[in-house]
Amino acid sequence: MTSPVPAAPPVSSPLGRFELPLAALAGAAVFSAFFAVPGFAVVGAVVLPLAAVPVVRLAHRQGLVAGVTACILTAAIVLGVGWAGGGAGSGLALAVAVLGLISLPTASVGFLRAGVDPSRCYVGLCLAGCALLVAGYAASANGAGASVSAESTALLDQVIHTQMESYARSGADAASVARAREVFESVRDITRNYIWGMFGVLWVLGSAIAFYLGAFAARPGPTADAARFENLRIPASGAALFVGAGAVFGLMPGEGRRLAGNLLLPLLALYFVAGLSIICHFFRRWFRSRFLRVGLYTLVAYFPPMNFGVALLGLFDWYMDFRRRGEGVIEKS
Repeated sequence: MTSPVPAAPPVSSPLGRFELPLAALAGAAVFSAFFAVPGFAVVGAVVLPLAAVPVVRLAHRQGLVAGVTACILTAAIVLGVGWAGGGAGSGLALAVAVLGLISLPTASVGFLRAGVDPSRCYVGLCLAGCALLVAGYAASANGAGASVSAESTALLDQVIHTQMESYARSGADAASVARAREVFESVRDITRNYIWGMFGVLWVLGSAIAFYLGAFAARPGPTADAARFENLRIPASGAALFVGAGAVFGLMPGEGRRLAGNLLLPLLALYFVAGLSIICHFFRRWFRSRFLRVGLYTLVAYFPPMNFGVALLGLFDWYMDFRRRGEGVIEKS
C-alpha cells in the first residue's frame, strides 16, 4: 500500500519565472536537433528522450501544472519551427509527435505525487507508450495507404539496391557482394516482421532515460528522490507474460509467431533496463568514481553477450531478489 508523496512547495531556482519557458525551449531544441542536425538520427534512441528531460525535471520541481504547461509550450514551438521549415502539415505532425514524446513522462510525475510506486510508474509509462504503438499498428494495418511495415521494406529495398551498386562499382568480388546482400536482406526481413516491436524497444529505453534522468536532474525533491533508477523492480506478472510470449514465439507459426516476437522485443528491453538497475545498485556501492561507473555501464550495454545476460538478470530478479542476496553476502564478508 503506498501513500502520497508529501506535497512540497515549488523548488526555488535562480532561473525564477524563466524556468518554465527555458524548459520548453530546451525540449523543443533537442527534438528539433534530431531532425535538423546530421548524425543525431543515428543516436535517436538516446537523443529524442532527452527532449522530455527538461519538462520532467520542471514537473518534479514546480508541479504537474507547470510540467503540462511546458509540454504545450514545447509543442507550440515545434509547431512553429516545423511550419516555417516544411509547411503546416509537417509542423502539425512534429507537434503531435513531440507532445506524445514528452507528455507521458511528464504525466508519470503526477502519479508519483499521488503515491504510486516509482517502479510501477515507469512500467505504466512503458505500457502507455506501447498501447499507443498498438493503436498505431492497427491504424497502419487497416489504413488506405501502405502500412509502416511495407514502407520500411520498400525503403530498405532501395538501400540494398544502392549498396549493391556501390559494391559493384568498387570492384568487390562476387562472394563478398553475395554475403553483403544476404545480411541486408536478413535485416529487411526482420524489420518487416518486427518493426513495431523495435519501436517498442525504443520507447522502453527512451522512457527510462526521460523518467529517471528527469528525476535525477530535479533532485533534491520528494518525487525526484523517490524515483531512483537503482531501485527499479518489475512486477512478477511481467515474467509470466514474457514466458507466455516466448512459448507462443517458439511453438506457433505465422502470424502468431510474429505477434509474439513483437511483444517479446519490448519485454526484453524492459528486463534489460531492470537488470541494468541491479548493476547500478551494486556499482554505486563498489565504485566511487562516476566516470568508471559510466564506462562499465557502457560495457555491459554495448556487447551482445553481456546485454543479454543483463536482461536475464532483470528477468529472474522477481524470484532471486539479487539486491537482498547481494547485501547479505556483503554483510557476511
